[in-house]
Amino acid sequence: MERLWFSITDEFGLWSQMSTEFEARLPLRNLIWKGGITQTAQFVSQLDARVVVNETTPGPTDDATGALLHVYLVALSDAESDTRKAEVRARAKAWSARQKSTFWLVVLVTNSEPLTQGPKFLGMRTTLLDRLRSDIGRKDSDHIVHLQHTQVESWNALFLAIRDRAVQGLEARVTLLADEIRRMDANRMLPGWNYCKFFVTKERLADLYAALDLWDAALAQYDELEAVYEQLPHAQAAWFTEFGMCDDFTDLLNVHKKPYRQQLAHNTITQFDFCVYLCGQQLRLL
Repeated sequence: MERLWFSITDEFGLWSQMSTEFEARLPLRNLIWKGGITQTAQFVSQLDARVVVNETTPGPTDDATGALLHVYLVALSDAESDTRKAEVRARAKAWSARQKSTFWLVVLVTNSEPLTQGPKFLGMRTTLLDRLRSDIGRKDSDHIVHLQHTQVESWNALFLAIRDRAVQGLEARVTLLADEIRRMDANRMLPGWNYCKFFVTKERLADLYAALDLWDAALAQYDELEAVYEQLPHAQAAWFTEFGMCDDFTDLLNVHKKPYRQQLAHNTITQFDFCVYLCGQQLRLL
C-alpha cells in the first residue's frame, strides 16, 4: 500500500528548528470526512502520512496522485530590509503560482507576534502576514498561516489548518478516482478497454480507504474487481502475458513477493500471478 505524504519546501533553513514538533503531531488523529459513494460523515481515528522535505525528484503535483498537501515555509523578520522582505514574498508568490494542486499552505514562521511593516494608515498598521496574503493574491486565511514556533497555541492553529486541508484533499481525491472508475466501467464493452488499467485505478481507491482504516470499503474494491474479472471470461486473456506457472508453495498473504503492481501497470502479469495477488489482497483486508 502506498503511503500518503506531505511535501515540505524549505528554502530558508527552517525545518531543522521545527521538525521535531511537527513530526510529533503526526499521525493526524480524530478526523471527520465525507467520502465514498454514500458521502456520509465518517470518523477516521488516524491518518498516517510521511513528510518529504525539499523533494529532489518531484512527483505529480495534481490532486489525484501527488502529495496530499504542499507546504512552503517562509522566514521573515521585522529587522530585515524592505528589499529582503519583498524578495521573500516574491519567492513565496512564485511557489504558490506553480502549484497545480489546490491543497497547499504557505507558513510564515516567526519568533513573535505577527510582524508589522510600513507606516500606519488610518490608525492601522499592515502586518507582514497581510502583505504576504496580498502579494500571493489570497486575502483569506485558508492558504497562508502564521506560526510562532515557540507557542503551543500557534502550533495548534497550524495543525488545524493542516487537518482541514488534508481532509479536503482526501475527499477530492476519492471523488476524482470514483469519477474515473465510473467512466472506465461505462466503457467496458468498447474496443481498447483494458482491465489491468481499470484494476490499477480502482486499487488506488482501495489504498486510500486502507490508509483511512476503512477496511470494508477497501475490500469492496477488490471484490468488485474480482466480479468484473469473472464477467469477462472470453476476453480476459488479452490483458495478460500468459497463464503462468503454478508455484509449489505460494504465500497468499505476501503481496510483495513479486512486483505485481508494476506488472499490472505494464500488462506483463500472468493470469496465475494476477489471481494470487488479487486473492492475497482480499485475505489481507479480511
